[in-house]
Amino acid sequence: MSLERLRELCELNEIDLFEKEYKKFERYRELLKKWGKRINITSILSDKEIEEKHFFDSLLGLKAFKLYGFDYHNKLLGDVGSGGGFPGVPLAITIQNSTFDLIESRHKRCVFLEQVKRELELPNVKVLCTRVESIDRNYDMLLMRAVEDPIEAIKITKHLLEKGAILCIYRGKERFSQEIPNYIIEEISFEVKGIKLRRHFLFIKSAK
Repeated sequence: MSLERLRELCELNEIDLFEKEYKKFERYRELLKKWGKRINITSILSDKEIEEKHFFDSLLGLKAFKLYGFDYHNKLLGDVGSGGGFPGVPLAITIQNSTFDLIESRHKRCVFLEQVKRELELPNVKVLCTRVESIDRNYDMLLMRAVEDPIEAIKITKHLLEKGAILCIYRGKERFSQEIPNYIIEEISFEVKGIKLRRHFLFIKSAK
């Protein structure tokens, strides 16, 4: 059976995927391995690590959204600094009635993301090859992963947060307890089964 690690983790953590969605993940993994070294998309290129650290980790957003109380259906979401498409592409595969903008300023990565969109047949994905600071759309939620400084993340998305977007930051193992004036911050944390890890997410919205 292909994608064994992804299947195992999804089952343990009650994330349900259809077989046709697993097939898209399988093709996505092939594209990552083909393009990964060529344009330096990711240093993670083994099957197991791609499935665990990229695909499954992106899908953990589904659990965090539910715990936060965000209904992710029929929404507009922006994946800021999308890079190799994480977490936007895995979420777009599973939430087909929502639209995902993959916001990425590096041209080569945009070319890769366009290829992923075509080959995985994702009509709910749009690649925006620009910086988030130049975008003016009414997002329901912005997604950011591998963010070291949430304050800097707020600075570059401030104009979109003031229009009502919620910023969701995948925090990894690190907690963030700092208060930021004019923003409401809620941390969602949970244990991940199958991996010895407690995952933290930050949800940030403007208090104005």
